Amino acid sequence: MYIKFDTSDNIVESLVRRDEEPSTDGDDQNSTMAVATRLSTIVVILSWYVYGKYAILCLRGLIRHKNFNFLFPLGATLFAFANNTNDIANYIYHPSGCYVFWLFFVASATLNWAPISWLQAYRLVLIAKIYLSKRTAIIVISLAVILSTVYCTFYLLNLSLFDYTKTDATGCAVTNPGKWTPYIMISDIADSVFSLTSICIIVFKSINHLKELNTRNEKLNDLVGQGVVELFVIGLAKIIIYPIIHVTSSVPGLDVFWDILSIIVIISAYNLVNFPYEQSDKNNKSIINLRKSVFRFIDTNIVNSSGSSINESFNKSSRKSAHQILKSKEAGGSSRNSISSQNKSGSNTFINNSNNNNDNYVNSPLSK
Repeated sequence: MYIKFDTSDNIVESLVRRDEEPSTDGDDQNSTMAVATRLSTIVVILSWYVYGKYAILCLRGLIRHKNFNFLFPLGATLFAFANNTNDIANYIYHPSGCYVFWLFFVASATLNWAPISWLQAYRLVLIAKIYLSKRTAIIVISLAVILSTVYCTFYLLNLSLFDYTKTDATGCAVTNPGKWTPYIMISDIADSVFSLTSICIIVFKSINHLKELNTRNEKLNDLVGQGVVELFVIGLAKIIIYPIIHVTSSVPGLDVFWDILSIIVIISAYNLVNFPYEQSDKNNKSIINLRKSVFRFIDTNIVNSSGSSINESFNKSSRKSAHQILKSKEAGGSSRNSISSQNKSGSNTFINNSNNNNDNYVNSPLSK
């Protein structure tokens, strides 16, 4: 038996193939799966710790403050914690059957993200009922409920398509054809952006409608404290991370972006509920400083705009008084004393208003 080679190039090519081909495909695939499994395991364990921590914080807030709004992030964190516990148990024990793993996965994923959507809708309903007219509030509330319902419907439809499989590398795993995934992403982004936009519009319209400066600071704290910062973080995270999830959905191990987004959403939801009590929480100093920066920025613009309007009104009154003086001189100056008294009262009014502006700004809780 002999091997026939046509040219010397074929000899070199056959030698190269003999050295390289046997270990190419299998080793690369195994290496990729190993890296993906390790990366996924690290993120699952870290997110499992975060979920457990915030579940305890939510439970503590519920017991200490008797605020049932903590039930929204508490439910989300408990279900997410249970879901990751199921994943970790699968990595450790590699059970022979995957039905129990799949059943626990579906059950724990049912209320993983939905409570956060309804928390956004609930707070928007409360704010709309207080600061909007009855007709406008009904429109805003209806849209908020519809968007949350649409998102939850797509979420449950996607959850019903999950199935299980078993591999040597990861043990039990879930599969999904991804039919409803784009609809989940779009509806979730629309839900969060609508809540953020609505609250921002309500906040700034309410501030602009206030006429007296001495009520602005208190109202500003109340309105901006409705969760503008947290809703902005949630909306921005979804806008950035959802496209990354869509692009990397076919890459093994990069489904960790779901956990990263879930961590951001749950932490922001907890801060959204814990806002009235964060002054007594030493762990939230960075969040408090961020809020104060936002407050100072808005409050400074309000004070400047109010001061300019006061100066403008004073200039108008001064020009009016001067015009009256000229007319009195032409008429013989009979009303000179009354005009001078008007000028004095106008000047005193401006000084008193300026002092009140300064006192309100200094005594504002934003400057403490």
